[in-house]
Amino acid sequence: MLLLSSGFAQEKREHFKGGMMLHSGFISNKLENPEIKGVCTGIGGKIVFPVLKHFRIGTEGYVSTYNYTNSEGFYKLGWGGLLAEYQFLNKRLTPVAGVTIGGGRIRDLYPLAGNFSDNDADVAIYKVYSTMIIAPQVSLEYKLTSHINLAAKVDYLFYPAIDYPNYIARGPRLYIGVLFSR
Repeated sequence: MLLLSSGFAQEKREHFKGGMMLHSGFISNKLENPEIKGVCTGIGGKIVFPVLKHFRIGTEGYVSTYNYTNSEGFYKLGWGGLLAEYQFLNKRLTPVAGVTIGGGRIRDLYPLAGNFSDNDADVAIYKVYSTMIIAPQVSLEYKLTSHINLAAKVDYLFYPAIDYPNYIARGPRLYIGVLFSR
């Protein structure tokens, strides 16, 4: 039925939109040791498919990394999920609001003593845990050509029902990337 309806359409219909995005943001947690307070960076991407005139569904996934300032440790969050978006206009500059619901895994390595560059034993705290993620977002897409868009996005991750709320680093992230459509 979708093939028949798109076959009789008068205007060219977009079939998908997707691409890669770089991001950076300020995150912090509620602990003093190990304290997370600073800039995280990362990369990821998304793909969405139009299902109605202004509504799109798809998926996205990213990895964010924060490096501890006083050691060689890191806090890394890999996450992804199902994405639902509403594009308000279909013009050259298009505002979009959306939400991603999914899950993620946090890997947190905080060295206490030792030198990671030698082969001697070191003392460190290493935690790995999974979480559910809800990520509301707003973005702007600027159409360069009929198949290439520049995109800027801001999101904030929520972790519902997490057992370790003080360990989790929270904060807004700004994404910039290129989206290709067909």
